[in-house]
Amino acid sequence: MRALPVRLVLFGLVAVVAVAFGFLAHSVEEARIWVQRYGYYTIAFTFAWAVFAAVKAGPGWARATPRLSRRETFSLVATIAGLTLVAVVTVPYAYKVLYDEFVLQATAWCMHEAREVGAIVRGYEVQGVFATFQNYLDKRPFFFAFLVSLIHDLTGYREANMFALNTALMPVVLGLLYVLARRLGGHVASLAAVCGLGAFSLLAQNATGSGMEMLNLAMLLLVVLLACWYLDAPDEPRLTVLLLATVLLAQSRYESGLYVLPAALAVLEGWRRAGRLILPAAAMLTPALLIPYALHNTYLSGTPMLWELREGDVSRFGSTYLADNLEHAWTFLFSFTGRYTNSWWLAVAGIPALLAATGLTIKGLNSWRTASATNFALVVFGAAIWANLGLLMFYYWGNLDDPIVSRLSLPFCALLALVIAWACGQVRPAWREAAPRWALGGALLAYLTSGLQANASYWAMNLQATEIAWEVDTVRALSPETRLVITNKSALIWLVHQIPSIQITRARLRGEALQFHFQQDTFKEVLVFQKYRATGADGDFQLDPGDRLPDNFVLEPVRERRFGTSITRISRLVEVKPEPPKTKSEAKDVT
Repeated sequence: MRALPVRLVLFGLVAVVAVAFGFLAHSVEEARIWVQRYGYYTIAFTFAWAVFAAVKAGPGWARATPRLSRRETFSLVATIAGLTLVAVVTVPYAYKVLYDEFVLQATAWCMHEAREVGAIVRGYEVQGVFATFQNYLDKRPFFFAFLVSLIHDLTGYREANMFALNTALMPVVLGLLYVLARRLGGHVASLAAVCGLGAFSLLAQNATGSGMEMLNLAMLLLVVLLACWYLDAPDEPRLTVLLLATVLLAQSRYESGLYVLPAALAVLEGWRRAGRLILPAAAMLTPALLIPYALHNTYLSGTPMLWELREGDVSRFGSTYLADNLEHAWTFLFSFTGRYTNSWWLAVAGIPALLAATGLTIKGLNSWRTASATNFALVVFGAAIWANLGLLMFYYWGNLDDPIVSRLSLPFCALLALVIAWACGQVRPAWREAAPRWALGGALLAYLTSGLQANASYWAMNLQATEIAWEVDTVRALSPETRLVITNKSALIWLVHQIPSIQITRARLRGEALQFHFQQDTFKEVLVFQKYRATGADGDFQLDPGDRLPDNFVLEPVRERRFGTSITRISRLVEVKPEPPKTKSEAKDVT
C-alpha cells in the first residue's frame, strides 16, 4: 500500500483542528474575545503574506498577461478613467448605507488606535486629543476596515480615507474585469464588459461611499482571475497567491465564505491537471487562516441581536420570503425609469446571455475534463455567484430594490457583464464584428437614459442620509468648541467625526452627571437633536415621545429643518436644573 504524503496528512490534521477550534471548541463569548483581541494580527499576517507572495509571483503573471497594443492600452485607460471620473463628478461622497458604514469607520479607527477588532462606543477629548474608550465586536467582516486602518497608520485618522479607498478600487475592479473578459473575447468585447459594469449607477454609488462592497467585488474578480492563472499551469507560487487571496475574500463580506468552495474545486482540478499534489505552506495553513472567519461566524450565529430581524421574524432565512424577493429583484433589474441604481442593459442583454451560458454548461458537463482554465474557473465561481443570489432570495431582507440591499447584487451584475463579453463571440460569424460595438453602445445608452439620472438623484431619496448630512454640516459650521452632542440617532455618527456624543435615552438617565459637567465646564456647548412629527393636515407638529428629555433640561432652539413630514430641531442645552425632591409616595413607588 502506498504511503500517504506527509504534507497531505499535515493538511488534514490542520483542517480538523481548525474546524474544531473555530466552530466547536468555544462559546459565543469566547469566540468574541478571540476575534476582538487577535483578529487584527491574523488578518495582518495573512495580508502581509499575500502581498509577499504576489510580489514574488508577479513577474510570472505579467508574462502570462496578453500584451495590448498602444491603441488598445489608450482606449482601455481612457474608458476606465472616464467612467471613474463620471462616478466621482455625478455622485456625492456620502454615507450611503446608514449605520453599516459608520460602524466600519469606527472599526477601522479602533484597529488603527488599539489594534483590536471592534467599533468604538465612547470617545472624548482629553487634553486636546480625541481618545476612544470602550468598543464592541460588530458582525461585519473586518478586512476592509483593516485596509483603512493601514491608511490611517500612514496619514493619521481621516474620515476621507475610507472614501478614498473605495474610489481607488473602482479602476481596479474595472481593470480586473477587463483582463478576465479578455480571456473570453476580443478587445472591444472586453471594453463592452467594462462599460457594462462601469456605466452602472450602483457601482458609482459604492465607489463614492464607505461600504465594503467595492473591496469584496475587487477580491472576487481577483480570485477568479488567479484561479484561471493557476489552472493554466498549476504550481506552488500560483496556488499560494490564490489561496491567500481566497482567505482575504472570505473576510470581505459575510457571504463571501461561499467562494471558498469553488476555490477548493479549482485547487483539486489543478492537482488533476498537474498529475500531482501541490501543497505549499499556504495550502497546509489555509484552514488555520480561516479560523478567525469561523470564530466570527460562531459569534454572529449565537448573537441574535446582531441579526436585526424585523418584528415578527424568528429566522433570517425562509421560503416565505422567496416570492416577494423575486418580485423586487425583477423591479430592480428591469427598471427603465432611473429611479433605481440599476443598469437595464445588464438585465436585458446579460440575463439571456447568462441563461444561454448556463444551458451550454449543463449540456457540456460530461466534457469538463477538457474545459479550458477560464471556462472551468468561471463555471465554478459563476455557480457560487448564482448560489449567493439564490440565498439572498430566501433572506428576510432580500428586496433588491431597497437601497440598503441593492449593493448585494454587485457580484451578480459583474457576472452579467462578463457573459455579455462571452456572448459577443457566440453570435453568427457575420455579426461578430458588430456585436461588441452594439454591446458597448447599449451599456452607454443605459447610462445616459437612466444611470446618470440615478447618480444625480438617488442619494437624495434617502431622507435619513440627507438629514444626517445636514446635521453634521450644521455642527461643522459652528465655532470650533468642545461640545457634546445628545442625539436621537446612533452616537457613532458623531464619534467618527471626533465629537463626543450620547443618545437621548442615555441622557435621560444621566441628568446628574450632565449637571456635574455643566458645573465643571467640561463642554463649552451641549447640543440636542430632536424630531418633531406632523400631527395632522393642519400643519401642527409634536415632539417625538422618544426624543423627549426631562422637564429639568432647559433647551434653547438653534436651528431646524423639515425633512419629509417631520422637522429636525437642533437645540442648545442651557441648563440642567436640580430635580425636585421626591415625595414620600414617589419614593415608595420607586422602591
